[in-house]
Amino acid sequence: MIDVNIKDTLTLSDGNSYVVVSKAIHKDNIYYYLIDNANNENVKFCVENSMNFSLVEIEDKKLIYTLLPLFLKSSAKAITKEDLKLLEQDIS
Repeated sequence: MIDVNIKDTLTLSDGNSYVVVSKAIHKDNIYYYLIDNANNENVKFCVENSMNFSLVEIEDKKLIYTLLPLFLKSSAKAITKEDLKLLEQDIS
């Protein structure tokens, strides 16, 4: 099992750093929704490969659509009052 949590930053094999936006469990697998730090249009959906402690990108659109509501629930639970204060500061 990989110890990765929402808001962590990871560097993937493409050399880019990604923020973990959300994490969800579906059918005994752990999935991650990642956004590139430098380019928020660069989004990755990955599944944890616990055998070699890595993340594997998934491109199965049907699976991604199944995961999106789970990601939404997961990230909503992870937002703290401190996060909201930071967002307010960024807007001002």
